Amino acid sequence: MTAVKLTIDGRATEVAPGTTILSAARTLGLAIPTLCQVEGFEHSASCFLCAVKIQGRPNLWPSCATPAAEGMVVISDSDEVRAARKTSLELLLSDHAGDCIGPCRTGCPARLDIPGFIAGIAAGDHPKAAQIVTDSLTLPASLGRVCPRLCEQRCRQCDVEEALSIRNLHRFAADHQRRAGAPAELAGETPAPLCPPTGRRVAVVGAGPAGLAAAHHLLRQGHGVVLFDAHPQPGGMLRYGIPEFRLPRQVLDAEIQMIRTLGAEFRLGKHLGRDFKLEDLRKDFDAVFLAIGAQGSRGLGCPGEELAMPALEFLERLTDGPPPTVGTDVIIVGGGNTAMDASRCAIRLGAKSVRVLYRRTRREMPCLMEEVEAAEAEGVHIDFLVAPVRLERKAGKLTLTCQRMELGPPDKSGRASPVPIPGSEYEVQATCVIAAIGQSVDLDPLNNAQVTLSKWGIAADPKTLATNLPGVFAGGDAVTGPDLAVRAVAAGKLAAASVDQYLNGKKVIGVPESVNVLMGKLSEEELAVFLRGIEQASRAPMPHLPMDKRRTTFEEVELGFSLEAATRESRRCLGCGCGKAIPCRLRQFATDYGVDPQRFVGERRHFSRDTSHPDIIFEPGKCIICGACVQVAAQVGEELGLSFIGRGFQVSVAGPFHKPMAEALRKSARRAAEVCPTGAIMLKGTGCAGCRLA
Repeated sequence: MTAVKLTIDGRATEVAPGTTILSAARTLGLAIPTLCQVEGFEHSASCFLCAVKIQGRPNLWPSCATPAAEGMVVISDSDEVRAARKTSLELLLSDHAGDCIGPCRTGCPARLDIPGFIAGIAAGDHPKAAQIVTDSLTLPASLGRVCPRLCEQRCRQCDVEEALSIRNLHRFAADHQRRAGAPAELAGETPAPLCPPTGRRVAVVGAGPAGLAAAHHLLRQGHGVVLFDAHPQPGGMLRYGIPEFRLPRQVLDAEIQMIRTLGAEFRLGKHLGRDFKLEDLRKDFDAVFLAIGAQGSRGLGCPGEELAMPALEFLERLTDGPPPTVGTDVIIVGGGNTAMDASRCAIRLGAKSVRVLYRRTRREMPCLMEEVEAAEAEGVHIDFLVAPVRLERKAGKLTLTCQRMELGPPDKSGRASPVPIPGSEYEVQATCVIAAIGQSVDLDPLNNAQVTLSKWGIAADPKTLATNLPGVFAGGDAVTGPDLAVRAVAAGKLAAASVDQYLNGKKVIGVPESVNVLMGKLSEEELAVFLRGIEQASRAPMPHLPMDKRRTTFEEVELGFSLEAATRESRRCLGCGCGKAIPCRLRQFATDYGVDPQRFVGERRHFSRDTSHPDIIFEPGKCIICGACVQVAAQVGEELGLSFIGRGFQVSVAGPFHKPMAEALRKSARRAAEVCPTGAIMLKGTGCAGCRLA
């Protein structure tokens, strides 16, 4: 038989007659994407992802179903072809009934695999749970105590009961591993980095959560890291801005020690601008990460503000002593977590009266409500709709003149703006006034450093954290202004990825986010699918230190879950997210082509799940009608097998006569899961709720 000669993307090849363009491209090592084509199976051309342009012919053609012809000139990669493939993917995702990752995970700045580590706790596999937590997060036990639980706001249990106690389970996993002392890091040994040493060195300025996270990941990539910090001890705001009754120093120290054993060098008590300059670091190191935090304090904004003690100074003195003397009557001005921490510390220092003044109402307070409730339980009184006007010293005492406020129109933050009420001024006396108004980034050390600044701090590309200076990156509070520790840790992880790319001479792109399809609000019937087999129970309460000790010591207040409580709480998890063990090619290609899953979004298919089979889960709302599983069943001679049911847009794949998968695929279920390009058919045991409960 005479071979067929053709050209694909300017490269000539010869193939046997009847060979498809897709197969011909593979002989040249060209990877044309496809979802519906399985080697050895009849083509279906259903996904149209393998579309190519054939010179001299109109339109585009599916390469999996189009035979090569003599003299054919094929273009497999052009703007037109890529646009068509992108549209095909967006159409496939338009009614996709499934979540790529759990909604809780989308709420976590560090994208922690929440369903994964919770499934480990539920199964009693605590090393697995701890490994997942540690791989995603630096300082997991510390964050397990102070994280504001952004993930829990998106938990689907909120539609039924209270949210799953994700932060407390996260803390349990980290604490359990820390106490077990299994990893080399915990045993005081030097663990092997994931990558061999590269010989390159990175300077990290700031040993707070962002700097520590960057160091952790850079060291695991084989790079040397030196951390510079102005404080005598590392930890940043985790050490100097959070009291020990919320985050014990021994917990933080143990986690920092893990980073030391990876090879981190700490140069403490070193001030940027005084002891070294950015230009020096650029000469001595291969790259620099600026993670200087936001440790400047804002004043009261009224006459006499210099008489008030900044809250950060107050908290820092509790760490590096001696502790401040507060006297009997303490006033804290502010409504954030720092104000709550300062008020609770004042109680422990012996103050008889501790009052917090906040210019808005309880509803607008930027802190966690549980911190407000904890402060009030310990005896702190909060005055709302009050603002300072003047602070002065009279007869040995501080006198703060205040003014009543009322709420006006929303301001730039979206909260109602406080408006003074004329003639409502009054005076209060105190032995100590603490200003917890807010923090700022101290940029003075960067004067004349030629790094571009923003209104918040250092200007950096949000996708890579690169600054305007080659090899210099910045992240955390230094870029965003005062923010959450978990976001700082996420920034450090992103910075490490970008720095590693820079050091290896690659294009600096950061960590590209995979496309995520989310179902959004579920109907009652769909929610019932997730709840099936889940024991409905109340959220596990966190045990606390007795009140008499809470008010008089700095011992940790929240005592952590017991093994029994953690196991019980973990079994409330609905296991949202796709459990496809073999990577989902639909999501992979959607990410590669930069699709917008919302472009053609409309009424999606109903979510359902068949868990009848001992080996697989079937979620028909994810099926793209490629027919691969139908052919698998036919190939092995299944008695029932699978069929296409319905017509047009309503077509679906199912067992004949509505038979479950347990009857339809008695012999070929595992093979069907292997060839399925999406999560429609997946093997059990991959962490999803259906796998765990079936």
